Amino acid sequence: MKLRIMNETGHTDLILNEEEMIEQINDHPTHWVFVDGECVMRENIVNVAWDEVNNVNLVPAIVGGTE
Repeated sequence: MKLRIMNETGHTDLILNEEEMIEQINDHPTHWVFVDGECVMRENIVNVAWDEVNNVNLVPAIVGGTE
């Protein structure tokens, strides 16, 4: 599977297996998880059919507000 980890300076692309993917997701607790383009809640990661997944994006969470 392809993993793209996005951050303020760009992104990093990796090719990982299921175990490595879950490890990377756990290593980035403040990032949103998109599996094949759909946002997945962290508590639902265990329900993902990893053998059917092509791409995962880890995107820094956006927090809105007013000053």
